[in-house]
Amino acid sequence: MRAPARAHSCSLRFRSILAVVCVAVSPLIAMAGEKLRMIVPDPDNLQFMSFWVAKGAGYFADQGIELELLVPDEPRGAQRMVLAAEADCAVLPPPMYLELIAERFPWALVANLLENDAINLVVRRSLAVERHLDPTAPLKERLIGLAGVRIGIAPNPPTRLRALFASVGLDADRDVKMVIFRGNEQNEAFGDGRVDALYAHTPYLEKALVDQDAIMLVDQSKGEAAKLAVRQIHALAVSRRLITEHKDTVQSLVQGISKAQQLIHRDQRAAVQAILHEFPDMDERHVVKVVEIYEPAIPRTPRVSADGFQAALDLFPASRKRPDLTGIDLTEFVAPGFAESAEKAGREPSAR
Repeated sequence: MRAPARAHSCSLRFRSILAVVCVAVSPLIAMAGEKLRMIVPDPDNLQFMSFWVAKGAGYFADQGIELELLVPDEPRGAQRMVLAAEADCAVLPPPMYLELIAERFPWALVANLLENDAINLVVRRSLAVERHLDPTAPLKERLIGLAGVRIGIAPNPPTRLRALFASVGLDADRDVKMVIFRGNEQNEAFGDGRVDALYAHTPYLEKALVDQDAIMLVDQSKGEAAKLAVRQIHALAVSRRLITEHKDTVQSLVQGISKAQQLIHRDQRAAVQAILHEFPDMDERHVVKVVEIYEPAIPRTPRVSADGFQAALDLFPASRKRPDLTGIDLTEFVAPGFAESAEKAGREPSAR
């Protein structure tokens, strides 16, 4: 960043110093009474429930942090914003943070936002009746019962659907027909009968269940498939500069996430109200349903670990090139101490 033009008496040395100072404080805004800029890939994606509940419940504000959200025109733009150093913290899904690690970008994960999969398998109720599909039957029996069924799915999740079927010795490519749809096309295809099942996450998941008479056949958010459970999925990531220069700010962010996760497990109704405070135009019926579904998928603690990267890499989206992390010290891209401190604070009597 260049200093504004000044009188000729302003020396070159002074301009250089000023430029360095500007770079050092921008885009980080963490001073008292100012905003901290946060990149979020989507303006209202409830897969980031831990983050939105923390914000809607006022847990960041309670820590003295006012967030200025930076939302790209499309989700992939969040990664470009990180690379352009438009902020020092972001909510990121696994593909984005893995690609940043592959580029050895100096950021680190500080809080895990989701540990079980947000995507679930729902079917038309009439199909369940016709095929005697019982949501309480063994997982393999349920999946066998879907033989030949057309399943609506977005471009990225086929990797996970294949892992789900493989977990019980089946082959998704052989046993069912995956039909690719984007966004709202999923619910449209389900509604008009082009598919009889959806492998979907919010907001398409709750819409199918609440408005389209679907039933949950495989609840991955409860951890039904071991390979897709207890993972490090969406995460809060920050620059190493923020960690070095503003540790208290990072700790406050993670503390807010930790409190939100505790609230979601303790009081779903309060979590719903926090989300509606943030997004008053959302359909309350949908929010109630998605909080009910995602509560088991929310971590009990925001703990992060370098060990979590391999599972994320194994399930990298089918539509994107898998990054190469060979030779990279993955421990440099997590900062677990903040979550550990937040977990300890949550166990203290004064924090209950």
